[in-house]
Amino acid sequence: MARTSIPQCKNSSTGWQPKPETNGRTVRKTLKDGSVRVHHYPAHHSRAKTVPPNPESLGVLIANYQRSPTWSKLSAQTQQMYVIYLRELYEIRDYRVSELSRQLVLAIRDGIASTRGHGAAHGFIRAASALFSWAVDRGYAVTNPAFRGAKELDRGHLTAWTKEQAEFAIARLSEPLRRVVVLALYTGARRGDLCALTWAAYDGNYLRFVPQKTRRQRTQPLTIPCLPALKAELDQWRKSAVTGIGNAPILTDYQGKAWKPNYLSHQLPEALARIGLTNELNMHGLRKLWAANLAQAGCPANWIAATTGHSSLSMVELYTRSADQQQMAEAAIVKLADHLGQGSKA
Repeated sequence: MARTSIPQCKNSSTGWQPKPETNGRTVRKTLKDGSVRVHHYPAHHSRAKTVPPNPESLGVLIANYQRSPTWSKLSAQTQQMYVIYLRELYEIRDYRVSELSRQLVLAIRDGIASTRGHGAAHGFIRAASALFSWAVDRGYAVTNPAFRGAKELDRGHLTAWTKEQAEFAIARLSEPLRRVVVLALYTGARRGDLCALTWAAYDGNYLRFVPQKTRRQRTQPLTIPCLPALKAELDQWRKSAVTGIGNAPILTDYQGKAWKPNYLSHQLPEALARIGLTNELNMHGLRKLWAANLAQAGCPANWIAATTGHSSLSMVELYTRSADQQQMAEAAIVKLADHLGQGSKA
């Protein structure tokens, strides 16, 4: 895998440039008539002196971080996101790390929030905090100026779909996007995983794949049993597919090619608006609906995490906030009644 990093030039990665000699060379030559001719030669570029980058600068810190084992353990998706937001710090790469104040970091955060939104500001704080946490651990910095830097920002969580919205979309969307909604609704998989799924992942009863986001932490694939409705859809899709085996993608765009995640995220809201739904709905909202449906069915958080691939139960709790509280409470009481021997005998 190619390293994902901030584009750098060999002699400008930290803002320094080669400094050529200015004096050059002077040669005096005595001619046959006894006169002296003076020749001036500029300094050779190959001997130009350079000013090395300050080892305590922010630019060097970022470069060291991107060469570290900590960076290499990040998923490609996380690396790509960090590169985008670390560019904000790379603009001030000549700063000494010791002189980088929390005030300046929060000012950068506020500027991003006002121009690009609180979601982008969250992304910046996440990347900056990861960088400076690594720097503190390695002794490059004393404190993390981005620590808890997102506490004043709006969370900006993506809207969960409702069951009715999903059913309406499945009934009205064109086939390529309809299949996207079906597969997302019945698996809860992330956008990138849905786009990457091939027919090799489906054995007729289960879908098995390694989530891209947690690929480095997983030794076994995530196994999702297919609900009858999903199995029927997948079996029909495979029959009608031109290449329904092996590494051929399950989901394809209007040209028959695997969906590109960013292109899909652009196409789906526009299509939803055309059929009368809000364009604020997106792929991640279907993942939340999947978790909410499981919660309403009475599934505990660790069961839900087993299907979504979450390593943190707190994230599952966040995803299931849209679940109907009364239905969940009733399911819980039914389970309690069975446990106490007070359940229905019918």
